[in-house]
Amino acid sequence: MGPPLVFPGVEDHYPNSLTLKQVQILFRHGERTPVHRSIQQWDKWGFPIFWPLCESSRSSRTGLINPKIKQVTTFEYEREIETLTEEDPSPLFATAGKKGICTEGQLTDRGRLSGHYLGEQLRELYVDKLAFLPRNFTKHSDIYLRTTGIVRSRETLQQVFNGLYPLNGHSVTPKILERFPFEENLHPMVHCPRLSELRRQFRAAAAKKWNSQLEEASQVLRDILSSPEGKITVGDDNNKDEAWAIVDTYSSALAHNIKAPPGFADRQVVNTVAKAALEAEFVGYGQNAEMKQLGMGRFFAEVLQRMTIGDPIMSDNVAEISQMLGQKETKVYRKVPLLALYGAHDSSIGAILSSLGVFDYRWINFTSHITFELFEEKIKSSTWSLGGPGKFVRVKYNGRPMTISACQPKGKHWGDDGSFCTMAAFQELLRSVSPRDWSSQCKEHLGELAPELSEVSEEVTALV
Repeated sequence: MGPPLVFPGVEDHYPNSLTLKQVQILFRHGERTPVHRSIQQWDKWGFPIFWPLCESSRSSRTGLINPKIKQVTTFEYEREIETLTEEDPSPLFATAGKKGICTEGQLTDRGRLSGHYLGEQLRELYVDKLAFLPRNFTKHSDIYLRTTGIVRSRETLQQVFNGLYPLNGHSVTPKILERFPFEENLHPMVHCPRLSELRRQFRAAAAKKWNSQLEEASQVLRDILSSPEGKITVGDDNNKDEAWAIVDTYSSALAHNIKAPPGFADRQVVNTVAKAALEAEFVGYGQNAEMKQLGMGRFFAEVLQRMTIGDPIMSDNVAEISQMLGQKETKVYRKVPLLALYGAHDSSIGAILSSLGVFDYRWINFTSHITFELFEEKIKSSTWSLGGPGKFVRVKYNGRPMTISACQPKGKHWGDDGSFCTMAAFQELLRSVSPRDWSSQCKEHLGELAPELSEVSEEVTALV
């Protein structure tokens, strides 16, 4: 299942002198099937082509409009997968007596359980231990729920919420929000010309660094590679054996206790391929200011906005934050929610951690989550300003507090604990990784090489 959220001695992580005011959590979806077709070459090792792990979604229902009775009715049906092969183009039923066959990238039954367990852990911490959230869900204004338009993320959010508030624990129907693709900010894949260009550049730089080092891994795993060249690479989306695809498929198998081909027993090989894939995808967010701002910058601005709207001390920055978000008009929330849950992806997690300078370049597990906690001092101290209380923000990854370098100087954190950033320091940090005008910046500096890559400019330019 997913990473643990509640650790022993959790009370020590919540000092009595601080009051928890708000929590925002972005999480990766639960376990899913692989999204890459390269697994077709693995079947000779007993690695399954079809994964019968989606029994919970086999039966479905949808709304039907009947003009005769002028109301929406429910249509229930069972879904089965049919597939064709190159050898026999006639229809073959992939189910072959097995129920619950999954499609590519589909949330599995185990993934649903992981989401539910994450919700239960949230309830244990924020309802039972800290009494921060109400025991029952009675007001939409208490909790903000949003997901990307990808089905597995939406379904994981549903499971998380049901673990947090079981069906008998809420008197109102939850509202799950989604956005149009061009307004999405929960992952960095939204079309942005400059971001796409920078990603290609850093992936090309990673290819120069890693592809020769991946030759040994290619030899160890040669029996399961799909491409004619038989080489694992980074930075080449046309290669079926791209490093990300290999490790992603392996991690999906591992999460479901499916035995992988024998070459994966070599941990050094697996770690090398994983690190190469992660660096190719995320190192740019840690090094380049434009990638920080254009990748997850609008989400950072929204996190800050959701913390500060309604606070009279901080309300003077509403217009500035709205511009970062790309909003033409300032939008003010009616009430600052106690909890915000965001259903997202590993691309979101990696970009956020790298942008904040705390990514350890380890593979991002299913249901991994980043938490932003807002605190307020109970007793007046030197951090109070303008007659208002001192506020602090703590970032956690999979339940463990992160130490952010920008918050370590004296006066930028609470007491001796560097994981509690002052609100001023956190604001300064998030402003530095948020765009001034996302739409305009996406069209700026096109054709220019990232300054961090100047030493390998010729090689990168040739590979892009």
